[in-house]
Amino acid sequence: MTYSSDWHRVSPLAIIHHGLTFLRQLVGSNPGPLLGLVAGTVAFARESPLMIATTALTLVLLGVVMAVMGWLRFLYRVHDGAIQVQQGVFTRHKLTLAFERIQNVRLERPVYLRPFGLARLTIESAGSASEEVHLPGIPLAEAEGLRDRALHETPSRQAPEAEVPGADSPASQELLRRRPSDLIIYGISSPAILWGGAIAASLLGALTRNMGDARNQQAEQAMNTLLEAMPGWLPDFLVLPLAILLLLLLMALASMTMALLRYQGYQLFREGERYRVTSGLVTRREQGIRHQRIQHLHMAQSFVARLFRRHHLSCHPIGPSLPDQPDGGGGALMAPSLTPVEQARIIEALYPGLDWENLRFQQVSARFMLPRFAFWGLLAVITAVWVAVSDVPAWTLALFLPVPPLILLNWRRQGWCLQGERLILRGGLIGCHYTLFDAYRVQTLRLFQNPLQRHAGLANLGIRLGSGGFRIPFIPWGTGARLMDHLLWQVETSRAPWL
Repeated sequence: MTYSSDWHRVSPLAIIHHGLTFLRQLVGSNPGPLLGLVAGTVAFARESPLMIATTALTLVLLGVVMAVMGWLRFLYRVHDGAIQVQQGVFTRHKLTLAFERIQNVRLERPVYLRPFGLARLTIESAGSASEEVHLPGIPLAEAEGLRDRALHETPSRQAPEAEVPGADSPASQELLRRRPSDLIIYGISSPAILWGGAIAASLLGALTRNMGDARNQQAEQAMNTLLEAMPGWLPDFLVLPLAILLLLLLMALASMTMALLRYQGYQLFREGERYRVTSGLVTRREQGIRHQRIQHLHMAQSFVARLFRRHHLSCHPIGPSLPDQPDGGGGALMAPSLTPVEQARIIEALYPGLDWENLRFQQVSARFMLPRFAFWGLLAVITAVWVAVSDVPAWTLALFLPVPPLILLNWRRQGWCLQGERLILRGGLIGCHYTLFDAYRVQTLRLFQNPLQRHAGLANLGIRLGSGGFRIPFIPWGTGARLMDHLLWQVETSRAPWL
């Protein structure tokens, strides 16, 4: 497909996309100021409803004008092996992104663009802090052409031995397909459900403690409302457990619904040296990434997923991350709810020759538990003093009983394994997660220790990739030094391209 070097505008329907994106970010990322604004508006509307209506209408019109001006000022073109974008209403920005620097491409077809044969294309470059090129509302044929060119453009410095096995084959090979039952398992195994249950239990517990308090009539009214909603034959002591169970079921239903909307029709293909994922019910999404761009692989297994013997796998390209956080940049390629057979097949495609079933992990030192025991022990003492000097019920101390076995379980989960040029890290609490990467992907290494570790001859090994940071805690200093030397040797001697 040939491209004109003239500047083009996206479809006017892109204004809808920008508006929806703004609302989603406003509500999802920072709801606090929004809730405060709404509460203030409602309170003020009782005094001056006409002024509120006038202000709201003015803000809406101003938003529409800004969106239209942003669309008029947004231009893009393909020129000299790169995508160029000009945008900005008051401050003009110009971006040039070479095709050989592109690492991640997403093509989406939302319901408001699909009937018009339009799509939105998101392109990320290596090390980008966010989406560098975002083209909402361009013809589908043009979006597919840009996607194919971006994913097949290969840097000239790529070494011959770094080619992915089977990369010369142009045929499309299906690696994975997800059924609705798989997505339901993925939805109910979300850790957010357990955290939501803990928060709900805390809130309901606070309501019961405040019952009868004349200063907190709202808590008493809320509890009375809850009791009235329950059947009359139900004993009072079962009200709270059933309420928490009902909230968990509602959260699980919402999580399953979101999983079905996001991943319905999921298919993972391998096409030469790249991988392509298609999924989505309302918005049809397509994401592609070259094999060599993948920095690390992450496999997570929550407690519920463990019951179903499933893992959720994600492949991470280069991206920004917080220090020592395992899941770094955005644009991860997801493979949800994998059975052991499917997991082995995908790992073999990504890391040929890795003997996953026979990995032998080395345990970290048992002193890993000491700081955690000290923290929770101090917290238990403070709580005991609080119980003794206040009217807090004594059963509150029973909440600390699960802490020691959980700390022990967390220590048992910690481990690492070096197999050839690959390093595998293991962690988790009730569930378990793994991180896998090639040694030559390492950017920086740091061996450090605190005074307590120094006394015991232990240290922590910090590892940073282009996609995130990791740490192997409480290993012998000599073991950490040898492992660091081995990783550095792999980096220096490997001829494989980093990108």
